[in-house]
Order: sequence, then C-alpha cells, then structure tokens
Amino acid sequence: MTVTGMANLAIKVADLDAAIAFYERSGAIVRDRMVWNGAERADVFLGPIMITLFTRAIYEDQIELPPDCFLHPALFTDDLDAELATHAVLWGPEVVSGTFGTRRIAFVEAPGGIRLEFMEQLAPPPAT
Repeated sequence: MTVTGMANLAIKVADLDAAIAFYERSGAIVRDRMVWNGAERADVFLGPIMITLFTRAIYEDQIELPPDCFLHPALFTDDLDAELATHAVLWGPEVVSGTFGTRRIAFVEAPGGIRLEFMEQLAPPPAT
C-alpha cells in the first residue's frame, strides 16, 4: 500500500457562490460546478493546489459537521483495501463517478479532527 499523490483538499462551504467569488478574486480558476450526490460541488485551481468545495460532505450522515469547515485531503493509493486494513473506516468504500472519472473511495478518521480520503482511480475522466 502506498499513497501515490494528492487529488485535492476538500472544504465544506455554506455559500458556494460566495466561496467561488472569493477564490476567483484570489486568481483561481473554477471549473466543474455541478450537483453531485445531492449537493453542489466545484473545483478550484489555485496555483498548484486543487481545492474542491462542497455544500455537503458525502459522509455527513456519519459525522456532524459545521456549515463551513476543512473536510479532508483526498489521497490516491495504489491499493485501497490494503490502506483501509490499517484504519477504522468512517465511510465506504464506494465507487463514485464524475468529471474526475470513476474512483473507489473511503474515508477514515485522522488526528486533528479531520478525515483522510483514500481513493483508487478505476477509470479516467471522460474525454472532452
């Protein structure tokens, strides 16, 4: 099991329009705003960092979260099952799809009151 990279930093925001406006004023490029899993999301590209804004976390039924908060770093792994064997799983594993392609994901609790998302890429993003 190896973490092979970081996909993004996930942040929950109560007001997606205000958050997008803030990041655009900071020079970010915002893409792929959409309804996803019963909430809204948008990808923010700020220099070398990708931030994904969510109005609701996919695991919010498992844990109480404030309206605005840092959620988790999303980390690629080459073996999700092996990675999860060393952690207590909060949510998942599940297969999800979107502009990012198809991934198998799961979330675990991490020190500091955050979660880690581990993911395996199953299929690439759709061709544009």
